[in-house]
Amino acid sequence: MTNRLRTLLLSTAAVLFVALAGSQARADIIYLPNATAPSGGVGHQPESILSIQSPGSTSNAAGGVSWNGSKDVRSGDAKNGVHTKTLTFGQAGITNAGQLRIFMDTEDPDNDLTLNSLVLTAYGSNGQVLFQGSLAAPIDFGNEQNGQGHGDRVFALDAIQAARLQAVFFANPNLRLGLFASTSDDTGSFTNFKLGQGPTAPAAVPEPATMILFGTGIAGIAARARRRTKKA
Repeated sequence: MTNRLRTLLLSTAAVLFVALAGSQARADIIYLPNATAPSGGVGHQPESILSIQSPGSTSNAAGGVSWNGSKDVRSGDAKNGVHTKTLTFGQAGITNAGQLRIFMDTEDPDNDLTLNSLVLTAYGSNGQVLFQGSLAAPIDFGNEQNGQGHGDRVFALDAIQAARLQAVFFANPNLRLGLFASTSDDTGSFTNFKLGQGPTAPAAVPEPATMILFGTGIAGIAARARRRTKKA
C-alpha cells in the first residue's frame, strides 16, 4: 500500500468516526431483550411505579409521575391509584443503581405497541431533579410477545449512567425515583411499569465525546502520515 493511499484511508476513517460521534444519541436507558422479567406488582418486588392508558379510542398514551418535595404529582395519561407513585431505592428493592431494572408490562389486545420515550428521574427532598436518564430512540415491539399482565420487557441504565445515579444516591439516600413514558399503537390499553433489581450492570455505551476523541486521534495519525509523505 502506498503512503498516499494509506493517508487517504486514515483521513476517510477520521471523518467517518467524527461524523458518527456527532450524530450518535447517548443511550442512557437500554433495552435488554433477553432478560427475565418477573411479575411483581403492588406490594411486591418489583414494585409498581407507573401505569398509563390511552384515553378513549385514541392510540397514544403519555404520562408520568414526579415528586414535588411533599407529594407525588401525576401528569398526562398516568392513572390514579397504587400503580402510579414515586419510589425510594428501598421501596423498589434496589441497593445498587447498576442493578436497577425497569419492567414494562404490556396489556395491549393487539400485543403490539411502540415505546416512544422512557425517562427515569431522581428527585431530591425538595423536588429538585438530581439525575435523569432516557431512552435514546423509540422501540417498535410489533407482535413479539403476548401482553397479558406480565413484565414482558426489561430496561436498564447503561453502566455510565448507573454510576452517576449511584453517586447521587450516596449523597441523597432518600431520593425518590419517578418515571415518564409515552407509547403509541395501544388503543385503549394499559401499559404498566415496575422498578426492581436485576443481576449486573449492562456494558457501557460509548458517549459522543469518546467517539470524538477516537476520531481526533485517527485524524492526528493521518496528518502525521501526510507530513511524512510530503518530506519523502
